[in-house]
Amino acid sequence: MLDNLNSEQIDAANSIIINDVSKVYTKVKSSLSDKNRTWRLMIDALLNVNHRKTQVENFIALQSTSFKIKKGDAVGIIGLNGSGKSTLLQIIAGTLKPTTGEVKAEGKIGAMLELGSGFNPDFTGKENIYLNAKILGLKQNEIDKRYDAITTFSGIGDFVNQPIRTYSNGMVVRLAFAVVAHIEPDILIIDEALAVGDARFQSKCFSFLESFKEKGKTLLFVSHDLNSIARLCSKAVLLDKGKLLLTGTPKEVINEYSKIISEGIQQKNINFDKINQNELLQKDHKETASSGEFNYGGKKAEITNLQILNDQNFESNIITSGDDFTILFNVTCKSEVEEPIYAVTIRDPKGQQVYGHNTYFSKLPTPPLQSKDNIKVEFKLKANLGAGKYLISFGLTQFQNNDLVVIHRRYDALEFEILNSDGSFGISNCMATISIENQSN
Repeated sequence: MLDNLNSEQIDAANSIIINDVSKVYTKVKSSLSDKNRTWRLMIDALLNVNHRKTQVENFIALQSTSFKIKKGDAVGIIGLNGSGKSTLLQIIAGTLKPTTGEVKAEGKIGAMLELGSGFNPDFTGKENIYLNAKILGLKQNEIDKRYDAITTFSGIGDFVNQPIRTYSNGMVVRLAFAVVAHIEPDILIIDEALAVGDARFQSKCFSFLESFKEKGKTLLFVSHDLNSIARLCSKAVLLDKGKLLLTGTPKEVINEYSKIISEGIQQKNINFDKINQNELLQKDHKETASSGEFNYGGKKAEITNLQILNDQNFESNIITSGDDFTILFNVTCKSEVEEPIYAVTIRDPKGQQVYGHNTYFSKLPTPPLQSKDNIKVEFKLKANLGAGKYLISFGLTQFQNNDLVVIHRRYDALEFEILNSDGSFGISNCMATISIENQSN
């Protein structure tokens, strides 16, 4: 867990302290209607008068947020758009002042907050390397020594001598990341930057970030890609509407975030079942706390009787890599559900999604469910997975007014283990056949 704030002093263990931080923006709202605004502004400008009545409103982007980040932590920050993630990162990086509270950080900070931020579009890539590196604290001779490494890492080639305005978004990200990586910061802050780069560059960045963590440095990472959060981070923070909701492991926080997404969609469908979500969620938490499962919904239909069958059709939670296996479950229906969607997802213990499928994407028609129906669902798969333990999640959803509505979801409800006897490694098993031929003659 991230520590709750109980001290205002940076000590040997802590890298960042966020102390009661809030950010409030003031908005001025005119009383004029859209229909009359243009003419009134023109008349006021000609007569040099102001007949407009204004109304001041406050928008709270971040509210009373406090926690500590230890040195060496890799922390993912997640939340819906407008939850305050970017605002928090800008305050930590020092590019935005909080309305109340303070942030204390120990060490040099390197930050990638916005695409191309700090770059002059009319300067060449080379000129921007020197400009940004100096802003981030490097001296001229230090930049000279690292210039070749920066350009090699960015992979933009001769474009380094062209103006930034000629670059694609991906090229801008690559150059910016290369600069930040080579100033050797103690704290690295990244806001969605890796979403723009191509797959090869993303792989290079992930390798760098893994190495960065191994050196005991601190990483703050904002992304809507939950797989990246699970892969890179050991801890996570969930923000919602400017408030800190949860700190914990990526798995815990991702589960809670998934619930927020689904609840937000359900709230748009006011006539959907009229259930007390708070009471239902409290009930689910009590029922599942002992097993570690996380589930919600279940008012209209329930997912039950979860099973895994091996290639011999025997129930087993141990599967040999490459073998066929089957995931089964039942759906007990309590009221009508039109066009139900049945889904299965496999994740590793860190919460990274390794496989998922559902009847909607497979274009499999599903009959409507009637009250007291008991439906058996089977997913037949091949275990092309590397050795290790995995968790299976189950879902029952439907589309309502073009929104995906959750009927019942059960996260991490079954655990199974893959045994690998062919010596391969990694999260997947591509079942390689290796051949060697001497062609010297």
